[in-house]
Amino acid sequence: MRGKFNEQLEYLGSLFIAIFLALVLGAGIMILNGKNPVQGYMALVSGALGSKYLLATTLAKTVPLILTGLATAISFKSGIFNIGGEGQLYLGAFAAAYVGFTFTELPVVAGIVLAVIAAMVVGGLYAFIPALLKVYYNIDEVITTIMFNSIAIMFTGYLVNYPFQASQGKMGGTDMIAEGFKFPKLVAMSKLNTSIFYTMIIAVLIYYLMKKTSYGYNFKIVGENSIFSRYAGINNKKYMIWAMIISGALCGIAGAFEVYGTHYRFLQNISKGLAFDGMLVSLIVKNNPVGIVLMSLFFAILKTGSNAMELNTGVPSELILVIQSVIILFIAGESGFKEILKRRQLNKARKVK
Repeated sequence: MRGKFNEQLEYLGSLFIAIFLALVLGAGIMILNGKNPVQGYMALVSGALGSKYLLATTLAKTVPLILTGLATAISFKSGIFNIGGEGQLYLGAFAAAYVGFTFTELPVVAGIVLAVIAAMVVGGLYAFIPALLKVYYNIDEVITTIMFNSIAIMFTGYLVNYPFQASQGKMGGTDMIAEGFKFPKLVAMSKLNTSIFYTMIIAVLIYYLMKKTSYGYNFKIVGENSIFSRYAGINNKKYMIWAMIISGALCGIAGAFEVYGTHYRFLQNISKGLAFDGMLVSLIVKNNPVGIVLMSLFFAILKTGSNAMELNTGVPSELILVIQSVIILFIAGESGFKEILKRRQLNKARKVK
């Protein structure tokens, strides 16, 4: 237990070092371009947290990151890799939108619950297909889920431009959902809405599932050592399939929240890589649910503040992509860096002897 705790502390230290080095590199790039890094980072923080509206905008951006990050965590922890979150998000968003503009006479609570369930079912079923192909036919789920992303995006694009195109306005979107189904705004003029509360409840539930239940333990064992889990009597196939279904359902919920909290209809380009951003968030913190929430906030601060940084100091907002990439690079190479340090320490010890 103590060894595991020390390992987590060690990784946390590595993460902070990676973030620090990425920020230092970003500062170096600013200096090379004749910009003041202190002013740049101050503008970034101020642009993300400097007012009630800006804070609300930042928090709103965490919602899809948390949900898609949790979706990544539960599948990756189980040894099956769901790269198809984007497609599941698109289909979930369309299913939720369909409920919203079709069943407009339903009571508000019933309509919203039905929309979320529809998004979960569609997203979960779409993840279920590559899961079956993986566990029964050993077809690589990374390839199938990536392919399924394109299919879902193009299929929903066809739906909103032809059979379900808006009755008024331009192509590329459905009709608006019923007025009563829209999630209430928490801060005027911002995108922050009550979906953030639902997201935190989901995060707590996923944390409890993964950390406090036998199901979560079995997911972990299946992912870490499938041979041992099989000999221990765990049905590997069942847990891998359920991990993918839950993962797809979470991505579907993320799509539903985008429709009901932000856009109020399905748009052809409703997501600009939200599921991939969530996947990066999860991988950086080693699929830890608490870490996903915190890292989602950090990524949201970078995204929101980058626009203010560019506007006020002239530092391109694309610098944030560099910082994110460097963090990922350092974290990905963590084990390699540790191995190099250990070898150097051993060589020094041998020389002393």
